Amino acid sequence: MGGRDREDALSEIIGFVLILALIVVASTLYLMYVVPAEGREDEIEHMNQVKDRFVSYKTSVDGLWLRSLGDLSILGTRGVSLSTSFDLGTGGGNTQSSGLFLSFMRPIGTAARMSITGESGDYLTLRVDGNTVLDRVPLGSLNYSTDNYYWIQQTYAYEMGGVFLEQKNEGVSVKVAPSLSLYRFGNGTSQNYIPSVKLNLCLVNLTREAGTIGGTGPLRVETRLRESMVSSYENSRVDSVSVEIDARNERWASAWNQAFIDAARRSGVAESGDLTDDSHQWFFIHRPDDTTSILEVRNKTGDPVISKDVMLNLIEAPLQVTFEYDES
Repeated sequence: MGGRDREDALSEIIGFVLILALIVVASTLYLMYVVPAEGREDEIEHMNQVKDRFVSYKTSVDGLWLRSLGDLSILGTRGVSLSTSFDLGTGGGNTQSSGLFLSFMRPIGTAARMSITGESGDYLTLRVDGNTVLDRVPLGSLNYSTDNYYWIQQTYAYEMGGVFLEQKNEGVSVKVAPSLSLYRFGNGTSQNYIPSVKLNLCLVNLTREAGTIGGTGPLRVETRLRESMVSSYENSRVDSVSVEIDARNERWASAWNQAFIDAARRSGVAESGDLTDDSHQWFFIHRPDDTTSILEVRNKTGDPVISKDVMLNLIEAPLQVTFEYDES
């Protein structure tokens, strides 16, 4: 009788150990497969929200400088502050669940950083008819970076009116074109027609020095269009315009090179073929070195050669950007 009691007690212990082992195995599988999948989905969704916020920010800033064009004696939107909120990081499991056990069953939350490159970023040089009009002006870029645990490391950047995406070990791509456009323009009758190509360039540059702020809470970005905005060239006929970007690295130079090519293609006047070929009329896009990309718009070649068939419209729109982080 006593022997049977001891066997019954042993079987209960074995059963408990087996149940515990099943719980451990199930929890391990959940942590190995389900939690990373949830974390990946959270981070993808968050980065898509960041992209949408940058596109919205670009649209709002465009509205600031567009409404300031015209009579400079009218104040317009110069000095008006634009407030945009960015959520730093995904929040994560520790902030979304209570209890020690449940916190381990949720994806790890990530923090994020908002930064401005200042003079450590890209530079723009503008030459008109061979004369340097703007010499290595620092563009400055507003960057949002997060160290994703389950998804690709990504950085969204707003630079010169465009939105760029930089992915670790995968280069830089243009999500929204910068404030540079080309299109066909002409005047005169069909017997006296002067074909032209027009370059619209808005120099949207961030004037704040380089700085970084990081965390997991909401960050408010205050943007103000400075009153020093002036129109340097207004539909001026010239012989040639050269827009040169001295980029921070080869990846960014490639992105700007693609932005130039896309602008030429969208213009409707770019001839088919390779725009990096010097024999092309109107456009010449080239990279003299790994970190430089140049767009040249010049008189159309041919017989007869027409003088000053390039039009330039240049606007300068410097932005003052500040950060306000809510730690509560």
